[in-house]
Amino acid sequence: AILVFPSPPRETRPPTVLKNPKWAEPFELFAHMLGTPEENEADPSLLLAILAPLLFGYMFGDVGHGLVLLIAGLLFQKRWPITRILIANGVSAILFGFVFGSIFGREDLIPALWVHPIEHPLPVLLVPLVGGVVILMLGLILNAMEAWWRRELLRWAQVEAAVMVLYLSVIASFLHPQAWMISSVALVWYFAGSLLQSDKGFLSTLLTATGVLVESVFQLLVNTISFVRVGAFALAHGGLSLAFITLANTTESLIAGFVIMFVGNLVVIMLEGLVVTIQTTRLILFEFFIRFLQCTGRMFRPLEAPATITANTRREM
Repeated sequence: AILVFPSPPRETRPPTVLKNPKWAEPFELFAHMLGTPEENEADPSLLLAILAPLLFGYMFGDVGHGLVLLIAGLLFQKRWPITRILIANGVSAILFGFVFGSIFGREDLIPALWVHPIEHPLPVLLVPLVGGVVILMLGLILNAMEAWWRRELLRWAQVEAAVMVLYLSVIASFLHPQAWMISSVALVWYFAGSLLQSDKGFLSTLLTATGVLVESVFQLLVNTISFVRVGAFALAHGGLSLAFITLANTTESLIAGFVIMFVGNLVVIMLEGLVVTIQTTRLILFEFFIRFLQCTGRMFRPLEAPATITANTRREM
Protein backbone atom coordinates (compact mmCIF):
# COMPACT_ATOMS: atom_id res chain seq x y z
CA ALA A 1 0.00 0.00 0.00
CA ILE A 2 1.19 3.52 -0.77
CA LEU A 3 0.10 6.25 1.63
CA VAL A 4 0.15 9.78 0.19
CA PHE A 5 -0.19 12.98 2.24
CA PRO A 6 -0.87 15.78 -0.25
CA SER A 7 -0.07 19.36 0.67
CA PRO A 8 -3.12 21.32 1.89
CA PRO A 9 -4.45 24.10 -0.35
CA ARG A 10 -2.85 27.46 0.27
CA GLU A 11 -6.11 29.14 1.21
CA THR A 12 -6.90 26.50 3.85
CA ARG A 13 -6.14 27.43 7.44
CA PRO A 14 -4.88 24.66 9.72
CA PRO A 15 -7.11 23.90 12.70
CA THR A 16 -6.12 25.12 16.14
CA VAL A 17 -5.68 22.80 19.11
CA LEU A 18 -5.34 24.30 22.59
CA LYS A 19 -2.58 22.74 24.70
CA ASN A 20 -2.86 23.41 28.43
CA PRO A 21 -2.04 21.65 31.71
CA LYS A 22 -4.74 19.40 33.17
CA TRP A 23 -5.69 21.97 35.80
CA ALA A 24 -6.30 24.64 33.14
CA GLU A 25 -8.12 22.52 30.55
CA PRO A 26 -11.63 23.09 32.02
CA PHE A 27 -11.17 26.84 31.54
CA GLU A 28 -10.82 26.38 27.77
CA LEU A 29 -14.62 26.42 27.91
CA PHE A 30 -14.66 30.23 28.06
CA ALA A 31 -12.72 30.68 24.81
CA HIS A 32 -14.79 27.98 23.09
CA MET A 33 -17.92 30.00 23.88
CA LEU A 34 -16.72 32.43 21.19
CA GLY A 35 -14.99 29.94 18.90
CA THR A 36 -11.34 28.93 18.63
CA PRO A 37 -8.33 31.25 18.98
CA GLU A 38 -6.32 31.76 15.79
CA GLU A 39 -2.65 30.81 15.73
CA ASN A 40 -1.68 34.46 16.27
CA GLU A 41 -4.15 34.94 19.14
CA ALA A 42 -3.44 34.37 22.82
CA ASP A 43 -4.96 31.37 24.57
CA PRO A 44 -6.36 32.83 27.82
CA SER A 45 -6.98 29.49 29.56
CA LEU A 46 -3.98 29.69 31.92
CA LEU A 47 -4.94 33.21 33.01
CA LEU A 48 -8.58 32.24 33.42
CA ALA A 49 -7.60 29.34 35.67
CA ILE A 50 -6.56 32.08 38.13
CA LEU A 51 -8.87 34.99 37.30
CA ALA A 52 -12.18 33.11 37.09
CA PRO A 53 -11.88 31.43 40.53
CA LEU A 54 -10.76 34.76 42.05
CA LEU A 55 -13.85 36.53 40.71
CA PHE A 56 -16.12 33.68 41.72
CA GLY A 57 -14.61 33.29 45.19
CA TYR A 58 -14.84 37.01 45.96
CA MET A 59 -18.55 37.02 45.12
CA PHE A 60 -19.21 33.68 46.83
CA GLY A 61 -16.89 33.92 49.82
CA ASP A 62 -18.01 31.39 52.41
CA VAL A 63 -16.06 28.48 53.92
CA GLY A 64 -19.07 26.16 54.14
CA HIS A 65 -20.54 26.95 50.74
CA GLY A 66 -17.14 26.64 49.10
CA LEU A 67 -16.61 23.27 50.77
CA VAL A 68 -19.88 22.01 49.26
CA LEU A 69 -18.76 23.08 45.78
CA LEU A 70 -15.34 21.49 46.32
CA ILE A 71 -16.88 18.16 47.32
CA ALA A 72 -19.30 18.27 44.36
CA GLY A 73 -16.42 18.91 41.97
CA LEU A 74 -14.37 16.05 43.40
CA LEU A 75 -17.32 13.65 43.19
CA PHE A 76 -18.40 14.45 39.62
CA GLN A 77 -15.10 15.29 37.89
CA LYS A 78 -14.67 11.81 36.38
CA ARG A 79 -18.19 11.66 35.01
CA TRP A 80 -18.29 15.30 33.87
CA PRO A 81 -14.73 16.71 33.50
CA ILE A 82 -16.10 20.25 33.18
CA THR A 83 -17.12 20.11 36.87
CA ARG A 84 -13.43 20.39 37.73
CA ILE A 85 -14.13 24.12 37.57
CA LEU A 86 -16.13 23.62 40.78
CA ILE A 87 -12.96 22.41 42.51
CA ALA A 88 -11.08 25.64 41.75
CA ASN A 89 -14.12 27.79 42.51
CA GLY A 90 -14.76 25.91 45.75
CA VAL A 91 -11.19 26.37 46.97
CA SER A 92 -11.35 30.08 46.12
CA ALA A 93 -14.69 30.45 47.93
CA ILE A 94 -13.21 28.77 51.01
CA LEU A 95 -10.22 31.14 51.01
CA PHE A 96 -12.42 34.21 50.65
CA GLY A 97 -14.70 32.74 53.32
CA PHE A 98 -11.79 33.05 55.76
CA VAL A 99 -11.09 36.54 54.43
CA PHE A 100 -14.69 37.58 55.10
CA GLY A 101 -15.10 35.44 58.25
CA SER A 102 -18.15 33.56 56.96
CA ILE A 103 -19.07 29.89 57.33
CA PHE A 104 -22.51 28.78 56.13
CA GLY A 105 -23.58 32.41 56.38
CA ARG A 106 -22.55 32.75 60.02
CA GLU A 107 -20.07 35.55 60.67
CA ASP A 108 -19.74 34.92 64.41
CA LEU A 109 -17.96 31.55 64.26
CA ILE A 110 -14.59 32.49 62.79
CA PRO A 111 -12.79 35.86 62.78
CA ALA A 112 -12.53 37.72 59.48
CA LEU A 113 -9.00 38.03 58.13
CA TRP A 114 -10.08 41.29 56.48
CA VAL A 115 -13.66 42.60 56.91
CA HIS A 116 -17.25 41.39 57.10
CA PRO A 117 -18.88 42.59 53.83
CA ILE A 118 -22.17 43.69 55.40
CA GLU A 119 -20.38 45.76 58.06
CA HIS A 120 -17.82 47.37 55.71
CA PRO A 121 -19.39 47.58 52.22
CA LEU A 122 -17.22 50.40 50.81
CA PRO A 123 -13.84 48.59 50.76
CA VAL A 124 -15.58 45.45 49.49
CA LEU A 125 -16.82 47.49 46.50
CA LEU A 126 -13.54 49.34 45.88
CA VAL A 127 -11.20 46.34 45.73
CA PRO A 128 -12.94 44.81 42.64
CA LEU A 129 -12.67 48.23 40.98
CA VAL A 130 -8.88 48.06 41.28
CA GLY A 131 -8.98 44.43 40.16
CA GLY A 132 -10.98 45.47 37.10
CA VAL A 133 -8.24 47.90 36.07
CA VAL A 134 -5.67 45.10 36.41
CA ILE A 135 -7.76 42.65 34.37
CA LEU A 136 -8.42 45.19 31.60
CA MET A 137 -4.71 46.01 31.49
CA LEU A 138 -3.93 42.31 31.08
CA GLY A 139 -6.29 42.27 28.10
CA LEU A 140 -4.60 45.30 26.55
CA ILE A 141 -1.15 43.75 27.08
CA LEU A 142 -2.30 40.53 25.40
CA ASN A 143 -3.54 42.67 22.51
CA ALA A 144 -0.04 44.16 22.23
CA MET A 145 1.49 40.67 22.21
CA GLU A 146 -0.84 39.62 19.39
CA ALA A 147 0.15 42.71 17.40
CA TRP A 148 3.78 41.66 17.84
CA TRP A 149 3.02 38.15 16.60
CA ARG A 150 1.25 39.63 13.54
CA ARG A 151 4.24 41.93 12.93
CA GLU A 152 1.99 44.94 13.55
CA LEU A 153 3.59 46.19 16.76
CA LEU A 154 4.43 49.57 15.20
CA ARG A 155 0.80 50.19 14.25
CA TRP A 156 -0.25 49.20 17.77
CA ALA A 157 2.32 51.55 19.31
CA GLN A 158 1.14 54.47 17.19
CA VAL A 159 -2.52 54.36 18.22
CA GLU A 160 -3.62 51.63 20.63
CA ALA A 161 -0.70 52.16 23.01
CA ALA A 162 -1.73 55.81 23.29
CA VAL A 163 -5.28 54.73 24.20
CA MET A 164 -3.88 52.49 26.95
CA VAL A 165 -1.75 55.33 28.36
CA LEU A 166 -4.72 57.70 28.20
CA TYR A 167 -6.91 55.19 30.06
CA LEU A 168 -4.34 54.76 32.81
CA SER A 169 -3.84 58.52 33.12
CA VAL A 170 -7.61 59.09 33.48
CA ILE A 171 -7.73 56.46 36.24
CA ALA A 172 -4.65 57.99 37.91
CA SER A 173 -6.19 61.47 37.78
CA PHE A 174 -8.67 60.43 40.49
CA LEU A 175 -5.69 59.89 42.80
CA HIS A 176 -3.28 62.53 41.54
CA PRO A 177 -4.53 65.66 39.69
CA GLN A 178 -1.20 66.10 37.89
CA ALA A 179 -1.95 62.99 35.81
CA TRP A 180 -3.74 65.23 33.28
CA MET A 181 -0.31 66.12 31.89
CA ILE A 182 0.17 62.49 30.88
CA SER A 183 -3.31 62.58 29.33
CA SER A 184 -2.27 65.56 27.19
CA VAL A 185 0.81 63.72 25.93
CA ALA A 186 -1.31 60.62 25.18
CA LEU A 187 -3.79 62.70 23.18
CA VAL A 188 -1.05 64.23 21.02
CA TRP A 189 0.48 60.78 20.64
CA TYR A 190 -2.86 59.26 19.57
CA PHE A 191 -3.76 61.89 16.97
CA ALA A 192 -0.22 61.89 15.53
CA GLY A 193 -0.35 58.10 15.18
CA SER A 194 -3.80 58.25 13.58
CA LEU A 195 -2.58 60.76 11.00
CA LEU A 196 0.43 58.57 10.19
CA GLN A 197 -1.78 55.54 9.58
CA SER A 198 -4.52 57.27 7.62
CA ASP A 199 -4.58 57.89 3.88
CA LYS A 200 -7.58 60.26 4.15
CA GLY A 201 -7.69 64.01 4.53
CA PHE A 202 -6.48 65.81 7.65
CA LEU A 203 -9.92 66.92 8.91
CA SER A 204 -11.61 63.62 8.07
CA THR A 205 -8.91 61.68 9.93
CA LEU A 206 -9.17 63.89 13.02
CA LEU A 207 -12.96 63.54 13.16
CA THR A 208 -12.82 59.76 12.74
CA ALA A 209 -10.00 59.40 15.26
CA THR A 210 -11.88 61.56 17.79
CA GLY A 211 -14.97 59.37 17.55
CA VAL A 212 -12.96 56.17 17.90
CA LEU A 213 -11.02 57.59 20.86
CA VAL A 214 -14.14 58.70 22.75
CA GLU A 215 -15.76 55.33 22.18
CA SER A 216 -12.66 53.36 23.21
CA VAL A 217 -11.92 55.31 26.41
CA PHE A 218 -15.59 55.45 27.39
CA GLN A 219 -15.90 51.69 26.89
CA LEU A 220 -12.81 51.05 29.01
CA LEU A 221 -14.16 53.22 31.83
CA VAL A 222 -17.59 51.56 31.69
CA ASN A 223 -15.96 48.12 31.70
CA THR A 224 -13.93 49.16 34.74
CA ILE A 225 -17.04 50.27 36.62
CA SER A 226 -18.69 46.95 35.72
CA PHE A 227 -16.32 45.20 38.10
CA VAL A 228 -18.02 46.95 41.02
CA ARG A 229 -20.71 44.30 40.61
CA VAL A 230 -18.20 41.77 41.97
CA GLY A 231 -18.30 43.58 45.32
CA ALA A 232 -22.06 44.07 45.01
CA PHE A 233 -22.63 40.33 44.67
CA ALA A 234 -20.33 39.71 47.64
CA LEU A 235 -22.67 41.96 49.63
CA ALA A 236 -25.73 40.21 48.17
CA HIS A 237 -24.33 36.82 49.15
CA GLY A 238 -23.78 37.97 52.71
CA GLY A 239 -27.16 39.72 52.85
CA LEU A 240 -29.11 36.68 51.64
CA SER A 241 -27.33 34.44 54.15
CA LEU A 242 -28.03 36.95 56.91
CA ALA A 243 -31.73 36.95 56.00
CA PHE A 244 -32.04 33.20 56.57
CA ILE A 245 -30.02 33.42 59.81
CA THR A 246 -32.34 36.16 61.09
CA LEU A 247 -35.36 34.06 60.12
CA ALA A 248 -33.93 31.01 61.92
CA ASN A 249 -33.29 33.08 65.07
CA THR A 250 -36.95 34.14 65.26
CA THR A 251 -38.08 30.61 66.12
CA GLU A 252 -37.59 28.98 69.50
CA SER A 253 -37.71 25.48 68.06
CA LEU A 254 -34.28 23.95 67.54
CA ILE A 255 -35.55 21.66 64.78
CA ALA A 256 -37.34 24.46 62.94
CA GLY A 257 -34.24 26.65 63.17
CA PHE A 258 -32.08 23.84 61.78
CA VAL A 259 -34.51 23.24 58.90
CA ILE A 260 -34.57 26.96 58.05
CA MET A 261 -30.77 27.13 58.09
CA PHE A 262 -30.44 23.97 55.99
CA VAL A 263 -32.97 25.09 53.37
CA GLY A 264 -31.58 28.63 53.42
CA ASN A 265 -28.02 27.50 52.78
CA LEU A 266 -29.24 25.18 50.04
CA VAL A 267 -31.05 28.09 48.37
CA VAL A 268 -27.99 30.33 48.73
CA ILE A 269 -25.66 27.71 47.23
CA MET A 270 -27.94 26.97 44.26
CA LEU A 271 -29.25 30.48 43.56
CA GLU A 272 -26.14 32.51 44.36
CA GLY A 273 -23.89 29.88 42.79
CA LEU A 274 -25.81 30.14 39.51
CA VAL A 275 -25.95 33.96 39.54
CA VAL A 276 -22.26 34.32 40.44
CA THR A 277 -21.28 31.85 37.70
CA ILE A 278 -23.25 33.89 35.17
CA GLN A 279 -21.67 37.14 36.33
CA THR A 280 -18.16 35.67 36.23
CA THR A 281 -18.76 34.44 32.68
CA ARG A 282 -20.16 37.82 31.66
CA LEU A 283 -17.18 39.75 33.02
CA ILE A 284 -14.75 37.43 31.24
CA LEU A 285 -16.54 37.48 27.89
CA PHE A 286 -17.65 41.11 27.66
CA GLU A 287 -15.03 42.97 29.67
CA PHE A 288 -11.85 40.89 29.30
CA PHE A 289 -12.10 38.99 26.00
CA ILE A 290 -13.18 41.97 23.88
CA ARG A 291 -9.80 43.59 24.51
CA PHE A 292 -7.82 40.95 22.59
CA LEU A 293 -9.75 37.81 21.60
CA GLN A 294 -11.67 37.35 18.34
CA CYS A 295 -11.57 33.54 18.04
CA THR A 296 -11.31 33.49 14.24
CA GLY A 297 -9.52 30.14 14.20
CA ARG A 298 -10.79 26.82 12.87
CA MET A 299 -11.65 24.20 15.46
CA PHE A 300 -9.95 20.83 15.17
CA ARG A 301 -12.55 18.10 14.59
CA PRO A 302 -10.93 14.67 14.24
CA LEU A 303 -12.50 12.25 11.79
CA GLU A 304 -14.35 9.33 13.27
CA ALA A 305 -12.90 5.89 12.70
CA PRO A 306 -14.75 3.88 10.02
CA ALA A 307 -17.18 1.28 11.28
CA THR A 308 -15.79 -2.26 11.32
CA ILE A 309 -17.85 -4.68 9.24
CA THR A 310 -17.61 -8.27 10.42
CA ALA A 311 -18.61 -11.44 8.66
CA ASN A 312 -21.77 -11.68 10.78
CA THR A 313 -22.69 -8.12 9.83
CA ARG A 314 -22.33 -8.93 6.12
CA ARG A 315 -24.69 -11.92 6.47
CA GLU A 316 -27.22 -9.72 8.28
CA MET A 317 -26.98 -7.09 5.52
